[in-house]
Amino acid sequence: MEMEEAQVLAGLKRRKKILEYITSYGFITPALIILGVFAIFPTFYVFYLSLFDWSMIGGKTFIGLQNYLNLLIKPPYSQDFWHAALVTVEYVALQVPITMALSLFLATLLMKPIKFRSFFRLGIFVAYVTPLVATSIVWEWIFHPDYGILNSILKLLNLPPSPWLIGFPSALFAIVIYTVWHDLGYSTILFMAGLTAVSKELQEAAQIDGANAWGVFWHVTWPLLSPTTFYIFIISLIGAFRMFTPVLVLTQGGPYNSTTTIGYMLYREAFQYWKSGFASSIAVVLFGIIFSITLIQFRVTGRRVFYSEGTEGEE
Repeated sequence: MEMEEAQVLAGLKRRKKILEYITSYGFITPALIILGVFAIFPTFYVFYLSLFDWSMIGGKTFIGLQNYLNLLIKPPYSQDFWHAALVTVEYVALQVPITMALSLFLATLLMKPIKFRSFFRLGIFVAYVTPLVATSIVWEWIFHPDYGILNSILKLLNLPPSPWLIGFPSALFAIVIYTVWHDLGYSTILFMAGLTAVSKELQEAAQIDGANAWGVFWHVTWPLLSPTTFYIFIISLIGAFRMFTPVLVLTQGGPYNSTTTIGYMLYREAFQYWKSGFASSIAVVLFGIIFSITLIQFRVTGRRVFYSEGTEGEE
């Protein structure tokens, strides 16, 4: 009798566990379907297209790895790609550190009890939620060499005007200025969220021990802010490598391809020259670059991230 009751209870537990699994997977199935249709399948399909010579019209011709050879080794396409890669690296090296430094500075200021703090917070974040194309068009007028407000300010300061979007190397720096302005609000909000989690007791203890404001920030606030900093650095790096819309609206890759990034080269090959297979190989290589850099950052920088529990970030 006891054995039969135990078997019945075991059966009920198994059925309950199976029901829980079915319910759990039922809840996540819609999200998995969306992820599969709009993320996973396109990723594999792009790699599939990169093995073909296809212009979006007519049939596909299988050419294997020829698109990758043309892109990475054989001129003139390889010359264009490596130039675009260099421009992209220059842009990333300027945009990411400037954005992070300014956003941390602004976040520190906006955490202080100043007047109209909510208004300033909203004003900084509005730029990020405004469509890229719309704000790019506005900044195109701001950068205008004859009628733009920036050159008007330079004239008032008795400084020589800049060609901005039509000059070299000012065009790339102009895009950096715009994207820093656009992305500043998001990074600032994240830093502010990170600062709210910093222990006030530790900061006060450092002040009692004689540390000045810089000492408190460098030895207490900054280490405790490292998880937020690491996250912002990773997403900023990925976003900078994928940057495309500002180049399309402001410079179209000019002057003399000085602002042609990998993202814009991908767009140009796919939708101006109709070389979909070749453009797909660019997308795959760009994905490989971003994935490799992100993995390196997790392995190198991620180990130095300090968490409040007293452990360092590890895999």
